Amino acid sequence: MTDFNFVFKDYSEEESKIYEKAMKEIIQNIKDGMSFRDAVDSVDVKDNELKSLIEDDALKILIAELCYVSKIPFEELANMLKLPLDTIRTANLEMLEDVELTLNNTFNKKRSGNA
Repeated sequence: MTDFNFVFKDYSEEESKIYEKAMKEIIQNIKDGMSFRDAVDSVDVKDNELKSLIEDDALKILIAELCYVSKIPFEELANMLKLPLDTIRTANLEMLEDVELTLNNTFNKKRSGNA
């Protein structure tokens, strides 16, 4: 497993609204046939850090929904989104690491409460 700095962002109410609106727009743009990059670039988010988090989350959500739920192969998703296959694979690994970290943190919190 690669080492990375897990960043948990506590969104303000305004940031949450921006996040939700941007995510809906990105997903709709992709459904309308835009490439992933064009779909992300088309949303207006002034905060670069927030936009980067939205971009990462959008790709991970697409991977989870389309590859794991709908069983679309990574190669097909890469073609659909017009992204390099390595980008899909890297985002998938990051997503799995996010899940692992979340599970470990949840498990450790429950264990420490019973000690």
